[in-house]
Amino acid sequence: MSQKKESDTLRQRKFAQQEFLRLKKMQQGELDAGPKPSEVAAPLTFGEKLKNIWYHDKFAIVVIGILIVAIALLVTQCATKTKYDATIVVFTYEITGDPNCVKMGEYLKPYCTDINNDGEININVVNCSINDNDGNNDYNYTNRSKMQSLLATDASALLFITDDDSYEYLMSLSDNISLFEGEPIEFEGDFYKYCVDENGFYETPDDLQISCRTISGTAIADDKNIDTYYAQAQAILNGLKKSNEQ
Repeated sequence: MSQKKESDTLRQRKFAQQEFLRLKKMQQGELDAGPKPSEVAAPLTFGEKLKNIWYHDKFAIVVIGILIVAIALLVTQCATKTKYDATIVVFTYEITGDPNCVKMGEYLKPYCTDINNDGEININVVNCSINDNDGNNDYNYTNRSKMQSLLATDASALLFITDDDSYEYLMSLSDNISLFEGEPIEFEGDFYKYCVDENGFYETPDDLQISCRTISGTAIADDKNIDTYYAQAQAILNGLKKSNEQ
């Protein structure tokens, strides 16, 4: 029993000597003493972690937030944007009001089919009418440019509502190919009665007619949906013909 106590005493002395030597080396700089207890950081709370992330990454967080909002708005706009089944261009040498143009689309709606299968029939009537008595104003320039852009790039814009003078102008744009196929279809009296601006600001010009663009030999002939657009245009024209014959 006494030998065991003596052994424990020697072991404790040896450990104390080792600790003393280690402490001395730390004081002399021979061993790294490690951080002071006051320098050891306490674990961060959840709120402190959030503040730390915001401090270091706030720019990236703001940019990501803006992108998320932009994507959400884009998706919403695409989901709610009206999908048109036909596009009709109104190009007359007398100002035609937007309300009259809306009425024109409504008048032709019964002859249109739901080509995009969304359960609704919507016709986009683009107002490119101008005042032929004032050829230099900004309004005329804007609408002429819009009409020319539709002619050059929009394969869905096959039907044009014109008067005699604007029709002749469009036909003169090309020497190689007729802009319109066949003869224009004139609107009857019930069309003008229907297309009245209820606010009374504009009148529907007289002697209006509707024509279908020529496709063969034009830039729009290669559009992947051109056959669908053309079939729709023909359906509207044929429906209007039958209505006029009744």
